[in-house]
Amino acid sequence: FILKTYGVILAAGDSTRFGAEVNKLFYKVNGKELVLYPVETFLKNIDIDEVILVSSDTNKSTLENLLADHQSVSIILGGDSRQDSEYFALQHLQNKATDNCLIVIHDAARSFVSSKLLTNLVNAAKEHGSAAPYLDNSKFYDKENDEIVRNRKIVDIQTPQVYKFKELFDCYSFLSKNNVTGMVDTTESMFKFNKYETHVIRGENSNLKITYKSDLEIIEKAFN
Repeated sequence: FILKTYGVILAAGDSTRFGAEVNKLFYKVNGKELVLYPVETFLKNIDIDEVILVSSDTNKSTLENLLADHQSVSIILGGDSRQDSEYFALQHLQNKATDNCLIVIHDAARSFVSSKLLTNLVNAAKEHGSAAPYLDNSKFYDKENDEIVRNRKIVDIQTPQVYKFKELFDCYSFLSKNNVTGMVDTTESMFKFNKYETHVIRGENSNLKITYKSDLEIIEKAFN
């Protein structure tokens, strides 16, 4: 019996801070829309069995046209928040995912995740039950002393984040039933729900979340 691995790519954001005429998902880099990069990385990766793309109502028809050649991608509607969108994706998978299936949740805005990192995360989750990538370069600005503070105990958690279906579904069902909102990250939700410690592995500088146009320049430097 082979346990399946489902990729869930969150693409329901409104891209207000990007500062372009189009939603950043459809902004072209090297002649290709940003959203196509992570979708194709997931589709080509042999560890991912199925891909679900979570869209906003506004973006859905554009995504459907864009992915007309990628029939294997299911496009579903998300909610008003990341938390809602993740829960909708889990509900969509409820009738086919078994308890120990792996769910890989990824931000479409992290367009340049590598296939290697994706594989490493899935393998780590198979061994440890969960996986998320981190970078330990966090720094904070101390207003009182007007200085940058580096804290080695604080890390930046990236996506993809990988969990077993039942654990993730139970978590989001609990949050929904108890009207707990405001979770901005899968790892945060899991930790706050049941003190679930996620196994972490090193992430990638090029796996930056694209929020502003200037982030694309930073990613180009990371690739070079």
